[in-house]
Parts: sequence; structure tokens; C-alpha cells
Amino acid sequence: MFGMRRLLIASALFLFTATLHAQCADVAAITGQLDGARMKQTVEKLVSFGTRHTLSDTTSPTRGIGAARKWIFDEMTRIAAASGGRMTVAYQSSMQKSVRTKNEPVEMINVVATIRGTTDPDRIYIATGHYDSINSDNSNATLDAPGADDDASGVAVILELARVLSQHPLEATVMLAAVQGEEQGLLGSRGLAEEAVAKKWNVEGMITNDIVGGAVGGEGDVDNHTVRIFSANPKGAGEGSARHWARFVRDGARVWLPHVNARLIYRLDRFGRGGDHTPFFEKGFPAIRFSEANEDYKHEHQTVRVENGVQYGDLPQFVSPDYMRVVASVNAVALVTAACAPAAPRNVKASGAVTNDTTLSWDMGTDADLAGYEIVVRETTSDDWEKVIPAGKVSRYTLKDFTIDNVFMGVRAIDRDGNRSPVRTPEERLP
Repeated sequence: MFGMRRLLIASALFLFTATLHAQCADVAAITGQLDGARMKQTVEKLVSFGTRHTLSDTTSPTRGIGAARKWIFDEMTRIAAASGGRMTVAYQSSMQKSVRTKNEPVEMINVVATIRGTTDPDRIYIATGHYDSINSDNSNATLDAPGADDDASGVAVILELARVLSQHPLEATVMLAAVQGEEQGLLGSRGLAEEAVAKKWNVEGMITNDIVGGAVGGEGDVDNHTVRIFSANPKGAGEGSARHWARFVRDGARVWLPHVNARLIYRLDRFGRGGDHTPFFEKGFPAIRFSEANEDYKHEHQTVRVENGVQYGDLPQFVSPDYMRVVASVNAVALVTAACAPAAPRNVKASGAVTNDTTLSWDMGTDADLAGYEIVVRETTSDDWEKVIPAGKVSRYTLKDFTIDNVFMGVRAIDRDGNRSPVRTPEERLP
């Protein structure tokens, strides 16, 4: 009996998840175009620059951060030229400093490709990877620092996404950025996040891809189908937009990539560590991190050497083209389904304290194909939305004899084609 109940729940969950992401573009064709071998070639090319330390040579045409940056820009420019005008490429820079720059301001230069949306270009989704690298001595800017997995793999994913997504019209804008200075304190992404705030970008989802090339862990354990997705909630809120963005990504993978385990991890990043989504998260944007299932620390932040017969160093031989294709596919599904869906509800509020009724309100969206909204409900101990209540094309909905105390509730938009936005929940402040 219990086994049958589990089967029914699992079946219901699949049907519920499948309704979240109607096909707005040919998602299967897009993921099918992603090329793992091409991404491996990108990793090998970036490693060939010797070191990509943020403070390394900026003038040599063959070695250092400057040569790597120019190559990335040239590759993005070549992709843009074949995009039919959909994609443009630009440098984005800011002056940043940290302890690892000796508290001296250093120009951080990001390479940013923008695929402009067709009908809602002001709504933006961002994916990044960092192109700088370090060895065992984070202050040594001259010694080789291959940085194959950390994070040439992330840049390879970004370049491949640019190549494929630039060929497909999407309703919202997608920005794909190779950022500098992650190893010196998330400096390039800090500059990009600062620009997003200064220019009032409407960033509805941000992903950083960092250490996304390894399928073999430090103990030899192989996992070529799990992607860790890190997300956090801001303090004082029952549910945050980053957590909802992570669930949206996970649910899209369930539909379009059933062989992939999009594993949600409910913390900002790995224990005691950080990534380029953090500056965006700190400024209130929905920002999450992708990483491989099991890291091998012999191949991160290590000077290349052999000790007791063990190879150390972040070398291309430890990066899997097939696994990078998995990560790129999860990115593509997330970006495409989000960009084709209507905008997430804004200004969601709830009233339900000291009453048996619960009222949710939000601002009415302006999407031309907006069909209406849905209320979603789940137990506070559940990870999946368990109940969907059609609300219609309204900006206020009251649930009679329904107390908000015991559940999480949210709102999402739906368009005429059945595409659904990420959920937004009311902010829940502590008394």
C-alpha cells in the first residue's frame, strides 16, 4: 500500500512539473546542438595561455590574462557575426581592490555577450564563468596556473551557450559573461553587479558556472549526471527569489533532461567558500551557483607537479567534455524556458495574520501574451509546490478559510502558450 502511495505521489509530481515549462522554443533541438568536444577545445585553448592570474601579463599576445581575454572577445565577436544581429559583444570594466590585489585598485575587465530579447528586452537573465586562474600561491602571477576546471570549464560553457542560443530568438534578454578576478575576491562579478544596480537592470535570474568540468571526485567516485545548484534565502524572509529561481531551474531539468540530477543545495555556496553569484545575491537579484557533483581538490588551486606518483594541477585531462555538455544543457533549459515565459510577479504581498482567510496581491504584469496567474502552495517542510490554484488575470486573490501560518504560498505568471514564470512569494519579516 505504501509503495502504491509513493508511486501515485511520484506520478502526480511528474505531471505537475511537466506543466511548468511549456515549449516556447525548440528546447530539445537547442540542447542537442551543444557540443562537448568544442567545449573541451575551449578549455585546452585557455590553458595554453600558461596563466590567467588576474595580475598576470596584459600585453603578451600568447601568455597571461590579457591574451586570454582577447581570445575570448574574438571568439564571442565571431559568434556574434553569425547571429543575424541578435548578439552583441562588449567589454565591461570597473576598478576593484581586495587584499589579494594588495588593496590597490585594479581594472577588472569582463567580456559580455548580449542576446537581445525580441519582445521583453528589458528583462534579463545572466550566466557567467570566470576566466582567471591561480596556482597554489594565490599571489604568484607568473607561474603556470592552468585553471582547466576552475574555471575554463565555466567559460567554455558560456561560449558554447553563446554559439547556440544566439541562433534562436528569445523573448527576454540573455547575457553571457566571462568575468575576471573571481580568485581575488569576486571582483569582476562585483563590478558587473554594481553596473546592474546603477543602470537598474531587471535581472530575473543569474547563474554562475564555476568548477563544472569534472566527473571524477577526489576518491575516484564518478558522477557525470549530477549538477549541484546552490541557492540561499535572505535573512528575515520565508522564501527568497534565488531559491525560487533554483527550483525553476530544477523543474526545467526534470522535464527536458530527465537523465540529469539537478541537485538543490540550500546554502549560498560550498561551506566557507564563495562564487561570482554572491555579489548579485547580495544586491537582491535571484542568483545561484552551478558546480560539479564531487570536486577533486588535487586539481584545484594547485601548482602543477607530481608527488608520490600523484598528479596535482588543474589540467585539461581531468575535464570531461560529456559532463560540460550536461552542465551547458541545464543552463540552456533554464535560460530558454525563463526567457520565453512571462515576467515573474512583482510586489507580491500577503495578509493573513490573526485571520482564517489569506489574501495575496501583486502588480499586474504587462506581457502582451499574459494569460493570468496561479497560486502555488506547499507544506513548509516540502521542497515541491504541491497545489496549484488558478487565479485568473487578476492582481488579488483571497483564499477563504485558509490560514497562511502552516504553508508557504506564492504566485507565478502564465502566458497563453502555457509558459510559467518562476514563483514569487511575499516577504515574511520577523516581528
